[in-house]
Amino acid sequence: MKFDPELKRFVGMFLVLALFAALPGMIAGYFLSGVFVIMAAFSLYFFRDPDRFPPEDSDVLVSPADGEIVFVGEFDDPAFGECLRIGIFMNIFDVHVNRAPCDGVVELIEHVDGGYKHAGTKEAFAQNERQKIFFDTPKGPVQVHQIAGMVARRVICRVQEKQKLTRGERIGIIRFGSRVELLTPRNKTESLVAIGDKVKCGESAIARWT
Repeated sequence: MKFDPELKRFVGMFLVLALFAALPGMIAGYFLSGVFVIMAAFSLYFFRDPDRFPPEDSDVLVSPADGEIVFVGEFDDPAFGECLRIGIFMNIFDVHVNRAPCDGVVELIEHVDGGYKHAGTKEAFAQNERQKIFFDTPKGPVQVHQIAGMVARRVICRVQEKQKLTRGERIGIIRFGSRVELLTPRNKTESLVAIGDKVKCGESAIARWT
């Protein structure tokens, strides 16, 4: 099993806290130390990064995140007008590593300040802090929005502008429950999912170039 690089920071922090909590030799300290050890163990689960294998069909876009589909519909985006928008909510038990939905070149990365509403609500897309990644592809422009949530206040983007990516390649992570949105040209793509569907990052086909 692979793990995201963020794992080392959190496991190290929790184990150090566990050590200091146990030093006084008091029952309460041992209890608190045990809590920190459990949190370190949970970090192993949260920051897991399993291998994923995109489908062979090159016309499909794969999900950029694990989770549940919470929105499918049209959206008028300033970047390229009418588009298909698919929203994915990641709960704390989902894999939180994000991946490229298609082959392409990172044209622009834009940080947008905002609030921290619950990532599963419709307001989160318009109001929450996010990182926008713009892809230039031979078939049309694509956007991926990494959106912070009420608990997830750390969006980590690990790609750079002008970087060439392949479908399913890792692009970053959002910590502790969050939301990812995929935006594609409305007249060039069609949705393959519905609200309530469960999807796997880098594997599940969620849209198709038409």
